[in-house]
Amino acid sequence: MTGVRGRRVLIVEDEYLIAQDLSRYFAKMGAHVLGPVSNVEAAGRQVDFAEAAVLDIDLNGQKVFPVADELARRKIPFVFFSGRGDIAIPERFRHAGRLSKPVDVDAVFDALFPADDGARGDDSPTNVLAVLPRLRLTALLLMETPGPADRLVELTLENALGSLDGRPPGDDLECWLTGLLEDTHRRCGRKLLL
Repeated sequence: MTGVRGRRVLIVEDEYLIAQDLSRYFAKMGAHVLGPVSNVEAAGRQVDFAEAAVLDIDLNGQKVFPVADELARRKIPFVFFSGRGDIAIPERFRHAGRLSKPVDVDAVFDALFPADDGARGDDSPTNVLAVLPRLRLTALLLMETPGPADRLVELTLENALGSLDGRPPGDDLECWLTGLLEDTHRRCGRKLLL
């Protein structure tokens, strides 16, 4: 990802003040804010247009997991943002970030766009830890089960260490690692399911 400017960010939050803070923050960063919406049905109508999403887990008693399922199916990055620590997140969303309220909105941005070095105007370098959640999401979508997906990521990182010298100069780390992951999946994916 090369910045948040112009991207459509879906805000799913039932607390008005928090929803407004998130909306203002992402709009200031140049994003096009979808919502904010405060229930699962309204969020579901916006998923087709979203390129990223911030999801409150509990929306007045409704769980946001159907929206997260659709976002994951479409390979759209999202982060859970909740004041409730007692809600268990299903294993299928282990790749997604989870932040507890209250937290600085910069932390929400960093969790949602971990590979966007320079997007906020700073010059912090992109690193593997920042890319890992989206790499794992890609692996989970390819493998469909967490164990083999984790093994695919592990093999990809091993391959990356062995081929650092072959990485083209200036090549985006996330793109390079995703390419390696897809190549590893083509070569070894079936074996990992056994």
